[in-house]
Amino acid sequence: MNCTELLVVNNHDSFVYNIIQILGKLGNRYDVVNNEDAGRVNPENYEKIIISPGPGTPLNIRDRGNVDILLDRASEQSILGVCFGHQLLGVRMGTGINVMEEPMHGEVDVMIHSDSPLYEGVPMKFHAVRYHSLAVSSAGDIVVDCVSESDGTIMGFHSKDMKSFGVQFHPESYYSEYGGKIISNFLEAC
Repeated sequence: MNCTELLVVNNHDSFVYNIIQILGKLGNRYDVVNNEDAGRVNPENYEKIIISPGPGTPLNIRDRGNVDILLDRASEQSILGVCFGHQLLGVRMGTGINVMEEPMHGEVDVMIHSDSPLYEGVPMKFHAVRYHSLAVSSAGDIVVDCVSESDGTIMGFHSKDMKSFGVQFHPESYYSEYGGKIISNFLEAC
């Protein structure tokens, strides 16, 4: 059983409840804070932070809420960004954000991953659900570790120090394979 103290940042998306359900099944203690209140949270109270999916674009300060204030002070914590959270971490690490030619809203796709502790015990190819119309570019200070088989879109990355991880796909979705394993790997190994 995993008992990591963690913070979940809610970017006002219903998928946050799926993430919380997985965390509960894994036996985790967690707090949830809305993104507009994230700047009031002391990250030193947590070992890990998960930034949830959400609407909008990380290029818009209103869509980000006060997550930047929290992350600016979270130098010791491991961070996982999911969908919007992945894009927000990417922007903070110097990537661009591109509008996709074909939005992927509720599409099951094949993910292909490479070496990352996030995918320990996960087959190199697995199915996951995509809900996004924006994508990060490979610029900046990211190490790409997962791409879509269908269109080559970056589906996952990590920082060089292995403290920040992003996944564009939704591991918490019912139709995503190994989602609980990926989240568990973040909590245990990252």
